[in-house]
Amino acid sequence: MITDRWVAIDFETATREPTSACALGVAVVEDLEVVRVESWLIKPPYNEYEFWNTKVHGISAEDTELAPEFDEIWWEVSALIDGAPLLAHNASFDMRVLGSLITSRELTAPEYDYACTVAMARGAWPHLPKHKLDVVCDACGIGLMHHDAASDAEACARVAIACAEHTNRPSVTEALEALGIGVRSLAR
Repeated sequence: MITDRWVAIDFETATREPTSACALGVAVVEDLEVVRVESWLIKPPYNEYEFWNTKVHGISAEDTELAPEFDEIWWEVSALIDGAPLLAHNASFDMRVLGSLITSRELTAPEYDYACTVAMARGAWPHLPKHKLDVVCDACGIGLMHHDAASDAEACARVAIACAEHTNRPSVTEALEALGIGVRSLAR
């Protein structure tokens, strides 16, 4: 019986616009175990990219020319999330993208609760010079191919698990409580 289920997400975007998702990674955490990792390339609006975004993640219009748009994968993504609370590293970014996509595409979605693993890492390891995903992963010995959506989502999940282990708690939920990190709701 699963007692604690969270889903870590990571978006990559094609432009500065939050509706320009070009990749999504999802990692499912059940009772401090990563049990599934999935990712999708997504065709952003007009398949347009800004130079700096592509420079960061390496995804270009050629990669997403034949990819589905977000509303075409939403049924699969929402079934995988299944109403679970979400985790993201720098959650304000990923939640803004998710909320913008749901709203702009007029998709059906529950109210999602979420927590930020940057805040968790700051609470668990305040001595780190920065709490960016690559820095935290290096400190925790977590493998990462930075800016690959699947790898980032899995790393985010593993950071939450490491925080639970660091605080000697049996779940992500209890680690959040121990670190004094509140759960927020996605406002759409």
